[in-house]
Amino acid sequence: MARLIYFLIFVSGLVFIMNISKYEGEVSNDKFDFDKTAEANMKKKEEIEKLLAPKKEVKEKVKVVKAGPLVELSTPQLQSGHDLYKKCIVCHGKRGEGKAGQKAPAIGGQYEWYLNAQITNMQKGVRVNKVMMPYISRLSEQDISDLSAYISKLPYMGRK
Repeated sequence: MARLIYFLIFVSGLVFIMNISKYEGEVSNDKFDFDKTAEANMKKKEEIEKLLAPKKEVKEKVKVVKAGPLVELSTPQLQSGHDLYKKCIVCHGKRGEGKAGQKAPAIGGQYEWYLNAQITNMQKGVRVNKVMMPYISRLSEQDISDLSAYISKLPYMGRK
Protein backbone atom coordinates (compact mmCIF):
# COMPACT_ATOMS: atom_id res chain seq x y z
CA MET A 1 0.00 0.00 0.00
CA ALA A 2 2.84 2.37 0.85
CA ARG A 3 4.44 1.74 -2.54
CA LEU A 4 1.21 2.76 -4.26
CA ILE A 5 1.06 5.99 -2.28
CA TYR A 6 4.72 6.82 -3.07
CA PHE A 7 4.09 6.06 -6.73
CA LEU A 8 1.05 8.35 -6.86
CA ILE A 9 2.98 11.16 -5.15
CA PHE A 10 5.84 10.71 -7.62
CA VAL A 11 3.48 10.78 -10.65
CA SER A 12 1.60 13.85 -9.38
CA GLY A 13 4.96 15.59 -8.80
CA LEU A 14 5.97 14.88 -12.38
CA VAL A 15 2.67 16.23 -13.69
CA PHE A 16 3.13 19.35 -11.58
CA ILE A 17 6.67 19.95 -12.85
CA MET A 18 5.62 19.41 -16.47
CA ASN A 19 2.78 21.93 -16.11
CA ILE A 20 4.98 24.54 -14.45
CA SER A 21 7.38 24.42 -17.37
CA LYS A 22 4.52 25.53 -19.65
CA TYR A 23 3.84 28.69 -17.61
CA GLU A 24 4.10 31.74 -19.83
CA GLY A 25 3.42 34.58 -17.44
CA GLU A 26 5.57 37.67 -17.10
CA VAL A 27 8.51 36.99 -14.84
CA SER A 28 10.77 39.80 -13.76
CA ASN A 29 13.51 40.26 -11.20
CA ASP A 30 12.49 43.86 -10.60
CA LYS A 31 11.31 44.86 -7.19
CA PHE A 32 7.53 44.60 -6.82
CA ASP A 33 5.96 48.04 -6.69
CA PHE A 34 2.49 48.27 -5.20
CA ASP A 35 1.90 51.77 -6.58
CA LYS A 36 2.56 50.75 -10.20
CA THR A 37 0.33 47.72 -9.81
CA ALA A 38 -2.44 49.82 -8.25
CA GLU A 39 -2.23 52.35 -11.10
CA ALA A 40 -2.39 49.61 -13.71
CA ASN A 41 -5.38 48.03 -11.96
CA MET A 42 -7.16 51.40 -11.80
CA LYS A 43 -6.67 51.91 -15.55
CA LYS A 44 -8.06 48.45 -16.24
CA LYS A 45 -10.99 49.15 -13.92
CA GLU A 46 -11.77 52.43 -15.74
CA GLU A 47 -11.67 50.67 -19.11
CA ILE A 48 -14.05 47.98 -17.87
CA GLU A 49 -16.41 50.58 -16.39
CA LYS A 50 -16.50 52.41 -19.73
CA LEU A 51 -17.40 49.18 -21.48
CA LEU A 52 -20.09 48.34 -18.94
CA ALA A 53 -21.56 51.83 -18.72
CA PRO A 54 -25.14 52.00 -19.95
CA LYS A 55 -25.44 53.30 -23.47
CA LYS A 56 -27.66 56.21 -24.31
CA GLU A 57 -30.83 54.82 -25.74
CA VAL A 58 -31.73 55.93 -29.21
CA LYS A 59 -35.44 56.24 -29.54
CA GLU A 60 -36.59 55.17 -32.93
CA LYS A 61 -40.05 55.40 -34.25
CA VAL A 62 -41.47 51.92 -34.51
CA LYS A 63 -44.19 51.25 -36.97
CA VAL A 64 -46.89 49.04 -35.59
CA VAL A 65 -48.00 46.59 -38.19
CA LYS A 66 -51.11 44.60 -37.59
CA ALA A 67 -50.29 40.94 -37.76
CA GLY A 68 -52.13 39.03 -40.40
CA PRO A 69 -53.74 35.70 -39.83
CA LEU A 70 -51.52 32.88 -38.61
CA VAL A 71 -52.74 30.63 -41.37
CA GLU A 72 -54.07 31.69 -44.74
CA LEU A 73 -57.59 30.27 -44.80
CA SER A 74 -57.53 29.51 -48.49
CA THR A 75 -59.60 26.32 -48.45
CA PRO A 76 -62.88 25.31 -46.83
CA GLN A 77 -60.95 22.64 -44.90
CA LEU A 78 -58.68 25.24 -43.29
CA GLN A 79 -61.65 27.53 -42.56
CA SER A 80 -63.45 24.68 -40.83
CA GLY A 81 -60.28 23.73 -38.94
CA HIS A 82 -59.86 27.36 -37.83
CA ASP A 83 -63.42 27.40 -36.49
CA LEU A 84 -62.89 24.09 -34.66
CA TYR A 85 -59.54 25.23 -33.21
CA LYS A 86 -61.21 28.10 -31.33
CA LYS A 87 -62.07 25.61 -28.55
CA CYS A 88 -58.46 24.40 -28.43
CA ILE A 89 -56.98 27.87 -27.84
CA VAL A 90 -57.81 27.69 -24.15
CA CYS A 91 -55.21 24.98 -23.52
CA HIS A 92 -52.95 24.88 -26.57
CA GLY A 93 -52.71 28.63 -27.19
CA LYS A 94 -53.52 30.78 -30.22
CA ARG A 95 -50.35 29.72 -32.06
CA GLY A 96 -50.38 26.11 -30.83
CA GLU A 97 -47.50 26.87 -28.47
CA GLY A 98 -48.98 24.85 -25.59
CA LYS A 99 -49.29 25.86 -21.96
CA ALA A 100 -47.13 24.20 -19.33
CA GLY A 101 -49.52 25.18 -16.52
CA GLN A 102 -52.24 23.08 -18.11
CA LYS A 103 -49.82 20.36 -19.27
CA ALA A 104 -50.89 21.04 -22.84
CA PRO A 105 -48.17 20.29 -25.39
CA ALA A 106 -47.05 22.51 -28.24
CA ILE A 107 -48.91 21.25 -31.32
CA GLY A 108 -48.36 24.04 -33.84
CA GLY A 109 -46.54 22.87 -36.94
CA GLN A 110 -46.92 19.18 -36.05
CA TYR A 111 -47.45 16.77 -38.93
CA GLU A 112 -51.06 16.48 -40.07
CA TRP A 113 -51.04 12.67 -40.11
CA TYR A 114 -49.66 12.59 -36.56
CA LEU A 115 -52.31 14.94 -35.19
CA ASN A 116 -55.01 12.99 -37.00
CA ALA A 117 -53.77 9.70 -35.52
CA GLN A 118 -53.49 11.10 -31.98
CA ILE A 119 -56.96 12.64 -31.93
CA THR A 120 -58.46 9.45 -33.40
CA ASN A 121 -56.64 7.32 -30.81
CA MET A 122 -57.94 9.53 -28.01
CA GLN A 123 -61.47 9.23 -29.36
CA LYS A 124 -61.23 5.43 -29.53
CA GLY A 125 -59.68 5.14 -26.08
CA VAL A 126 -56.33 3.81 -27.33
CA ARG A 127 -54.71 6.89 -25.86
CA VAL A 128 -56.35 8.05 -22.64
CA ASN A 129 -56.67 11.78 -22.07
CA LYS A 130 -59.62 12.68 -19.87
CA VAL A 131 -59.12 16.43 -20.34
CA MET A 132 -59.39 16.17 -24.14
CA MET A 133 -62.39 13.83 -24.27
CA PRO A 134 -65.11 16.48 -23.86
CA TYR A 135 -63.61 18.44 -26.76
CA ILE A 136 -63.00 15.60 -29.20
CA SER A 137 -65.75 13.10 -28.39
CA ARG A 138 -68.23 14.56 -30.88
CA LEU A 139 -65.80 15.28 -33.74
CA SER A 140 -66.42 13.47 -37.02
CA GLU A 141 -63.60 12.09 -39.17
CA GLN A 142 -63.91 15.13 -41.42
CA ASP A 143 -63.71 17.47 -38.42
CA ILE A 144 -60.56 15.71 -37.22
CA SER A 145 -59.06 15.96 -40.69
CA ASP A 146 -59.91 19.69 -40.93
CA LEU A 147 -58.56 20.39 -37.44
CA SER A 148 -55.34 18.48 -38.13
CA ALA A 149 -54.83 20.33 -41.40
CA TYR A 150 -55.24 23.71 -39.68
CA ILE A 151 -52.96 22.89 -36.73
CA SER A 152 -50.25 21.59 -39.04
CA LYS A 153 -50.19 24.99 -40.79
CA LEU A 154 -49.64 26.90 -37.52
CA PRO A 155 -46.07 28.12 -37.00
CA TYR A 156 -43.86 25.71 -35.08
CA MET A 157 -43.14 27.19 -31.66
CA GLY A 158 -41.24 24.31 -30.06
CA ARG A 159 -41.25 23.39 -26.42
CA LYS A 160 -41.07 26.07 -23.74
